[in-house]
Amino acid sequence: MARKRKKKPGKTETLGDRIRRFRIAKGLTQAELAARIGVPQQTITYYEVRGVSPPPDLLVGIADALDVSTDILLGRKKMPERGEGAAPASSVRRQKHLKRLDELRPHDQKAVFKIIDALAERRAKSRGARR
Repeated sequence: MARKRKKKPGKTETLGDRIRRFRIAKGLTQAELAARIGVPQQTITYYEVRGVSPPPDLLVGIADALDVSTDILLGRKKMPERGEGAAPASSVRRQKHLKRLDELRPHDQKAVFKIIDALAERRAKSRGARR
């Protein structure tokens, strides 16, 4: 069972905390982020847990892989509100589901698609009845 790190009251968020938060929001493991930027997984652990700061070129790579600016990653700017370009939580959840769908056998994928089609058709019919 994975432990959740609790932030101490009044503790400011570190660069490592922000890397971890944006990585998780993006649905990436440490290993996946490491592969995207070309470093060992342990390097990501050092940045997130041990407070080691990445060199500037890797900081840029991490920001690019997480789809945030370096200013946001460094805590110099806040993430834009949802209406200003930030991905809503449902978008992240949808991406995780799509990733899991890709891992299913073709037969199971077809079953999921049939369910989606049936629900969409039912919704379209109910909208037509209201008009």
